[in-house]
Formats: sequence, C-alpha cells, structure tokens
Amino acid sequence: MRIIYLDQPTYLPDEFVREIKKLGEFEVYFDRPDITTAVQRLSTADIAIVEWTRLRELAFGKLLRLKHIALVMTGYDLVDIEAAGAAGISVSNCPTYSAQAVAEHVFALLLAVNRRIIQADRLVRQGESHVYGPFLAGELSGRTLGLIGTGRIGQAVARIARGFGMHVIGANRSGRAVPGVEAADIREVMRRSDVVSLHVPFHARTKGMITSELLSSMKRTALFINTSRGSLVDEDALFALLRDGKIAGAGLDDLVQVAGNPLYKLDNVVFTPGTAWYTDIAREANMTELLDNVRGYISGMPRNIVNEHFLASKRPASE
Repeated sequence: MRIIYLDQPTYLPDEFVREIKKLGEFEVYFDRPDITTAVQRLSTADIAIVEWTRLRELAFGKLLRLKHIALVMTGYDLVDIEAAGAAGISVSNCPTYSAQAVAEHVFALLLAVNRRIIQADRLVRQGESHVYGPFLAGELSGRTLGLIGTGRIGQAVARIARGFGMHVIGANRSGRAVPGVEAADIREVMRRSDVVSLHVPFHARTKGMITSELLSSMKRTALFINTSRGSLVDEDALFALLRDGKIAGAGLDDLVQVAGNPLYKLDNVVFTPGTAWYTDIAREANMTELLDNVRGYISGMPRNIVNEHFLASKRPASE
C-alpha cells in the first residue's frame, strides 16, 4: 500500500506520520505541483492525501493504481467527484474538525466590523484617546442573526449567537428543523436579519447562490459574514452595495478576486485570509479525522465518502 501526501502540508505532526506509516509506505511532497506533476505522483499511489491541488480536469480512468483520495479539508470542490467515482476512485473529506473554530471566527469578524475594531486600533496607535463619534455601534442582544446553511457550523454559530441574546433564523436546502433556529426560506433570512452568516459548501449548484437580488434585499443596517467560499457570493454586487451604504458592513474570510479586489478600498469590510478554521484544537482534530478516513478506507469501512453515489465500482483497498 503506497500513500502519498500530494502537496505542501499546512500541518503534519510527527504522530500523524508515525501512525500513517503503520498503514503502508508513505511519501510527502512539500510543494504545490502543476497538474502534470500531480498526475505523475497520483499514478504511483494507492491513496492520495490532497490539500491544495485542483483535480477537476483529470482523466481519472487512466490512474489505474489510485483507489482513494483523502481530502484534508471539508470542501470537496478541488475534485471532480463524479468523474473520480466513475473511475472507481472514492473521495473522502473531513467534515467535523473545524465547526467550533469557524463559528468563533464568525463572531471575531462580526465584532470587528460592528465595533470598527481595526479603525479604533489604528486611531489609538496614532496617539488618540476617548474618541467616540465614529464608533457608535449596535448591540447584538435582541438582534436577529440569519444563517444560510444550518449544518454543524451553522448550529455552532447559533449556540454562540444565543449566548449574545440574539434571535436566530435559518435556511437550509432540506427544510429540516434545527433546535433553537427559526426556520425560514433564504429570501426571508436575507430580508429579516441584522446579521447574515453564510455556511454552505461550494460546488456547481451553489456557485453564485448569494445573488445581487438577495444581497439587495438586506437591511441597510445589516452585516454580511462569509466564512465559506467567496465563490458563493456575487462579489461585484456585494462591493457596490457596501460602497453605497446599502449594506452596513461585511466580514470575509475568502474572496474570488485576491489581487487588487475593489473591496479592499472599503473601510466597512474586515478580511481574513482563509484562517477561520485554523486553531490549535481544530488542526489536531483535522489530522485525527484525516487519519481515521485513511484507516477506514484501508480496513474496508470507509468514512466521510462524498462521491458514494457516483462510484461505478469499489476497488479493493489492498492488492
């Protein structure tokens, strides 16, 4: 059994390496390969751990040895899961490790935007003190927080919101009831909420789901928080509405356009560079979940498979 880590681990503790070496030969690559190099590496592996490399336009059927792709993250848009499944290659993700970390980051962004923390910090560093005018903020208690997506992360956000005394409403695709969250459709969530927080996986069906129309329906005093993928949102519309004061502010952990984004010119937006998940506890839990996924596949008890419905056949874990 040959297992590879295809691309530049963010975090790879010695304990993880020791445990995975018990499962087979293990090789780690500490770069981000181009697609040609990635294919060469994948062709030598039974199982590939993938963190960064986009594998959406591969001839998976030609990867005769590869049996399983273990994604490091929760999202699985890096891989064409249908094409992989048609080639008999299963794909797993890590769906649980970061729920609390991301939920806490929602409130880090929310409070930073609402209380203008970055601007206040800058003013103090310039020698100012007891300046009040620009920093009038609304209290969260009694306000409505709207969730788009009420899965693990959304529910963790709801628990924190209730601690602030907020009323929580939420929309999800299945229409299932979630304790402590008033059910509403997406239009009602956008229209009624004082804070909208987005928690939806990115794939072809959700790309651009937060449209200009939905964003335009928000209150002028509302805040928009996105700790999911930037591609879920009409970024041009968001910029125009924030610029024109038709949405009060935003906190964004991911963007479609990284270089020279016009949003950077606005002082009512706070950005973080995809770090919502990144806490000490979450990264350890990530490695545990990833290791369990690999072990489960090898033992014939696969976990967290995201393309099960597409699998044409299941290749055995061992030759």
